[in-house]
Amino acid sequence: MIKLIASDIDGTLVPEGSHVISPEYFKVIEDLREIGIRFCACSGRQYPSMLDLFRPIADDIFFISGNGTVLRTKDHVLHTWPLDKELVLQLVESVRGIEGANFVIENPDRSYMDCGEDSDFMKMLRDGYHYDVENVDDVTKIPLDNIVKVSIYCDDVEPRTEELRNDPRFAKMNMLISGAKWLDVTAIEAGKGEAYALLQEYLGIGIEETVYFGDNLNDLSAFRETGVALTVANARRELKDAADIVERSFSKMGVLRELRNILGHARDYLAANDELD
Repeated sequence: MIKLIASDIDGTLVPEGSHVISPEYFKVIEDLREIGIRFCACSGRQYPSMLDLFRPIADDIFFISGNGTVLRTKDHVLHTWPLDKELVLQLVESVRGIEGANFVIENPDRSYMDCGEDSDFMKMLRDGYHYDVENVDDVTKIPLDNIVKVSIYCDDVEPRTEELRNDPRFAKMNMLISGAKWLDVTAIEAGKGEAYALLQEYLGIGIEETVYFGDNLNDLSAFRETGVALTVANARRELKDAADIVERSFSKMGVLRELRNILGHARDYLAANDELD
């Protein structure tokens, strides 16, 4: 029987950058919890944004934030994967040379940028994604000992960051396309899959008892660490090729449909084994 489910957010549950999720998701996740199936929200977003989005059920779920760099509950950080300070400094210097690119650096609790308090980028993160984000004079002057992620945002992000992604100085960093305009840079040891595997170990749940929903390249590592991999109709081709099941798009609430299916099958299984009142 399935015992643990994790899902990406942007492009899987909601449109990219949306901060509105159907309450029907909260209801089915609560119903799953009542019969022993745990849920984990797994995203490239920072934790405060995820907490705000899932606040009605935050006490009962797990969070993998920052593209697999922080694993936590609402009250406790279970593990983090920080970046090397010197590599962060070199990366910021290189990103500054990409015309039209914006970037934000992130520790487990807050994000920082230096592009201006009234910039469109700041407004998007603060007002769209509901990030806890601070504009500073120079991000390289803040403490960099616990930075877990650097996110780069620009049009045509794949071709425009190709040189950066192939730079040998950053061979020990993980660089993944995580949205239409996003490139996330994390420690080489970090990833959604690595964090999901650690959560399974923490809970004592076998990989065959898990499900993962995702839509973009940063979800592929989690596909390798789950019993059943599901994607949505709007996902990238690479995810559709790797998935066990392709569901309806986020706009048609394909993940909700599958969660209800899992709930129904689990109830039938428990009833058949006299484990459900």
